[in-house]
Amino acid sequence: MLGFLRRHFLTGLLAVSPLAITSWILWRVYLLVSGTMRPWLQRVPSLTETYPDFFLTIIGMGVVLCLIVLIGLLTRNVIGGAFFRMLDRFFNGIPVVKSVFSATKQIAAVFLQDRRTAFQKVVLFSYPRPGMYSLGFTTHENTGRDVVSVFLPTTPNPTSGYMLLVPAGQVTELDLPVEEAIKLVVSGGAIMTAGQVDEIRDGMDILAPDHRLPSDEPRETRP
Repeated sequence: MLGFLRRHFLTGLLAVSPLAITSWILWRVYLLVSGTMRPWLQRVPSLTETYPDFFLTIIGMGVVLCLIVLIGLLTRNVIGGAFFRMLDRFFNGIPVVKSVFSATKQIAAVFLQDRRTAFQKVVLFSYPRPGMYSLGFTTHENTGRDVVSVFLPTTPNPTSGYMLLVPAGQVTELDLPVEEAIKLVVSGGAIMTAGQVDEIRDGMDILAPDHRLPSDEPRETRP
């Protein structure tokens, strides 16, 4: 009985956790926007008399989105770019804040910038020793020197990892979307479909065509 309850409790917890965490984050964002923008919007008599408080928060979220878009436009402007570079120098001059600011900026640059300049392809390469393989993401390809920059993420936090310089001949591209590869890293390989297994297996065959996995060996049949 206890085993039955524990098994189904863990199954239910696994199903509810992503929804609960996502809902909590959205709720915290809602409260933040509501607490920041609503006092300003309530000063407009026409809004408070016409719309309910919930709608004021929706308007506030729209205002925040417009401000973010406006900031993005300013950063592409010469004056705006110079202003934000000045802010970078200011924060980088503070000893403790410098580390947090720099790390946050690097993580945001990897996951928010254009995919063509961030994670380009999912690749398979031999690491940490011959006969063992790891999934990575190419971040730069220097074809002139036949060297590939590969980001090797860690499990279960793919925002941390190692930057490796790998010879191009020791890397093979996999036909996997970056999003699926990130899910594999986060789950530690627990969430893996048969198609993903076949794709990784084909990549291993390309890197080491002479290797034989136990499932490749012919089984003995009894008469």
